[in-house]
Amino acid sequence: MRRLLALLSLVLSMSATGSPSLQTVPAVRIVDAAQTEIDACLGNDKTSAQVTVVGKPEDVQVLAGVLALKARKPEGRWPRARVGVPVDVVVNGQVMRSTTVWFAISVQHEVPTYAADAPIGAVAAGMKFVPHDADIAGLQGDIVNDPHQLDGMRLRHAVLASSPVVLEDFERIPDVDRQQRVSVLASYGVIKLQAKGTAIGRGNVGDTVLVQVDGAEAPVHARVTSQGVLQVVD
Repeated sequence: MRRLLALLSLVLSMSATGSPSLQTVPAVRIVDAAQTEIDACLGNDKTSAQVTVVGKPEDVQVLAGVLALKARKPEGRWPRARVGVPVDVVVNGQVMRSTTVWFAISVQHEVPTYAADAPIGAVAAGMKFVPHDADIAGLQGDIVNDPHQLDGMRLRHAVLASSPVVLEDFERIPDVDRQQRVSVLASYGVIKLQAKGTAIGRGNVGDTVLVQVDGAEAPVHARVTSQGVLQVVD
């Protein structure tokens, strides 16, 4: 609708004067508007951040009138290494053009890092972290700022010493894991049996997984009732 109104304004201007009266918006003004928005997003990080323009628009021509440049907040994760800031070119209250200014951003922060290499499956509770400076804009994932965020979790892949600790490195430890030795309960009327077995699948309380009961010919389905304990289901 806004673009339609702008086009209508152009047509009326041409009808009245024979040709539209135009004004040029220098690219440097558009970049300045985007830079101001980046600075606002950085807040207190502005002094420690490195911001470089890596993609800027050309000069823009629009209808003559009261000009305003309105930069919009970048979408997605913040901060990140490459950020596009959309800028609307507004004349007499109507958006005439929209263009994007691209920035490369680096923000140094002290973050937790791994004190040593660790293999897949390492339990977070047994790991040590040390503070180290890192470019948080270049990280893929959410920094772990509180060790309690990792309660009951383990590594989903191997990590290297000095790498930043991000939440995406971890997964929750299931109540029953694959190849875990478990207790298996079974009920047949008033008869209740208990045996040992090995879980074939993994799951949490309420999930049904396959388990190979010691001495049985074939695995059975059992529901996880607590950590390391399953109940055979019909």
